[in-house]
Amino acid sequence: MTDAAGTRPYLIRRLAVLLTATVLACGTLLAAYYGVSRNAGAVSGRTAPAMAQVAGARTALLDSYREASGNLGDRGTAPVEGPGEKYRADLNAAEQSLEKAAQSTVARGDGQETLRTATGLVSSYDFLIQQAARNVGNPVLHGSYMGYAHRTLTREGSGIVPLLDHVQNRQRAVLNGQASFGVLLWLTWIMAYVFCGALVWLLVDTQRSLRLRFRRRLNPPLAAATALVAAVAPLTYFSLFIQHRLGAAADRLHTSWITKETLNGVRDTLAGTHWRAGATGWIPLAGFVVAALVVTGLQPRVEEYRFEKALHRPGARPRTHQVTAALLALWLVLFGAVGFGDQRGGGRSRVTVVAPWTGEEGKRFRAVLDRFSREEHIAVSYQGTTSLRDVLISRVNAGAAPDLAILPGVGEVSEYLADRQLRRLDDGPDPVLSKAELASYGKPWTPADGPVYAVPVKVDLKSVVWFDPTRGQPAALAARGGPWCAGMGGDATSGWPGTDWVEDILLQQHDETAYARWVRGDLAWSSDAVKDAWRYLGRLIGAGSARSALAQDFTQGPFPAGKGEKTTCALQHQGSFIRATYREGSGASFALSRDVLPGLDGSSRAREVSADFATLFRDSPQTRKLLRFLTRDAQKAWTEPGPGASAAGNPLRPFFANPLAAPPPGEKLNARIDKELHDGARLCLDASDVMPLRMRSAFQHGVLDYLSRPDEANLKRVTDYLDAVKDQLKADGRYLTPGAVCG
Repeated sequence: MTDAAGTRPYLIRRLAVLLTATVLACGTLLAAYYGVSRNAGAVSGRTAPAMAQVAGARTALLDSYREASGNLGDRGTAPVEGPGEKYRADLNAAEQSLEKAAQSTVARGDGQETLRTATGLVSSYDFLIQQAARNVGNPVLHGSYMGYAHRTLTREGSGIVPLLDHVQNRQRAVLNGQASFGVLLWLTWIMAYVFCGALVWLLVDTQRSLRLRFRRRLNPPLAAATALVAAVAPLTYFSLFIQHRLGAAADRLHTSWITKETLNGVRDTLAGTHWRAGATGWIPLAGFVVAALVVTGLQPRVEEYRFEKALHRPGARPRTHQVTAALLALWLVLFGAVGFGDQRGGGRSRVTVVAPWTGEEGKRFRAVLDRFSREEHIAVSYQGTTSLRDVLISRVNAGAAPDLAILPGVGEVSEYLADRQLRRLDDGPDPVLSKAELASYGKPWTPADGPVYAVPVKVDLKSVVWFDPTRGQPAALAARGGPWCAGMGGDATSGWPGTDWVEDILLQQHDETAYARWVRGDLAWSSDAVKDAWRYLGRLIGAGSARSALAQDFTQGPFPAGKGEKTTCALQHQGSFIRATYREGSGASFALSRDVLPGLDGSSRAREVSADFATLFRDSPQTRKLLRFLTRDAQKAWTEPGPGASAAGNPLRPFFANPLAAPPPGEKLNARIDKELHDGARLCLDASDVMPLRMRSAFQHGVLDYLSRPDEANLKRVTDYLDAVKDQLKADGRYLTPGAVCG
């Protein structure tokens, strides 16, 4: 070749093309092989153990219930051993597995949050089992507590076992992705072979051109580079081997009974894959060697013509240096992208929320949070549980408090505030609510003055009785004995429906002054006014019905949601939220309890109400933005009828303390409820929601105890115990109540 002017540019271009092809071939090959090989270590080192921890916790919990049932049964050893040593061992095993699972879960999204919720529920479940053991001499109460414990384990959607199954299904989805050879991976392998084939062709063509131009039969560096690139075939075999073993390992894990033997089998199955997976590191090394061989093979030819034009351009630098530097930069960028491509988006902004809403209420609230996420581009992880207290304590003690918690009463707010867990909402440069907005709530929802740590995002009317208009007028039905739907079951909080009964009866029999004195601990549980309310409840439901009520869930009402499910009761004393559990198109109506319950003051203007208060446990701009949304824009989104809701229906509609989202005229029943909440009635907060948490818990279990044997002797024993709890809390300075009970 004598044309120096044409040869040098040709060689530089060919060098650039070869180096570019080397980068692309090795980069796509690295991505393709890494896409298979990385999963071998992930499955054996993380996915399989994470699935085993969840499965182990599930098995241990179910075993613990069987063990407790046997020990606390008719022929059990409860008087001596309680639930038994094996029960405690099973429970400890479950708690340890859940702790490890929360740290290592591969379930994306809300997997870790769900496991934390399940961990908190375990303490609720254990408490109910212990209550069953304490009451083994009272068959009615013992059987009720065992039923509550079983429902805490198995309740659809919110029980511990369904929560664990939810996480396990998420983990199985991850396992399936790790064990499958997806479309993207196929495309990556195809691209890798195309680029490798193109590189081999370019290397062969370059050697042919050099032979013709320089009359040299062989270029050893380029020949070695060609042979090295052609050595891709073993990687294909390694990839197929690893993928086959991943599929076999996944088959072993697709069972709910994942034991140590299962894990050992998975490790044995994947044992031969790890050194093959290590071949990933060979690919960039081979790429550097190929690039070095290409430069070694072409650089001498370029050097022969180096000074041809440089003599006329004294300051010129060889273009080969620029080409090499540019290709090296491309090399680093490409391999950097492959390395970072495996990182998860863990830094994405996310707000965690815990609230007491499950079932249909929970679904509707999730829809509101999803709307916020779409509008603000902030992810929200939601956990709904009826055992909010135990779940929240578990998370706070573990240093994993949620960002935002919806608490079912100001008593709970007071205790977390005393522990310095809450963040103030009305101060600083970014207050959640202005003073004018806070003033729109008024008593009893927010304090008249002083700092604000909680704001009601949802309220309910409780001094009501629900009935089916086709069965007659509620007062007439009540005069004939109902029958009443009076289920007391509510998993870890079982007994709260009975506390609502006692509270509302006391409020309607007396005035809000006596009610407020009782709430603050200034009126004894053993006083005639309070004991009369308990007696009224016992007479109204009756001894036989009272005992059966202990075994029923609070959702068992006059309009069962199950298809073909029938009911024998006609009246239900429950808050406005209960319609979420009724069948669609039930035609339910309500009357004020004062107008239904015999012997109450029909002119009373007092109404018992409840509220769910939003609180900040961990402050951030994202959390404040969500809370601001819940107190403003969310009200409209939350009230929108769901699919299939009739014009006069919308039974899942929530109600609010501030009158910003009144029901439309078409929602007649909702409009009546809203009117009671905002048209001048004296509103008194649910007493047990205001009381200290220990007092509330004792009240709930005292109701269960009394209804298991509603006679005078048992009433005295229960109320004396409640007075003792109250006196102890007062003596310890822990009987904390807010300023306004009624307003």
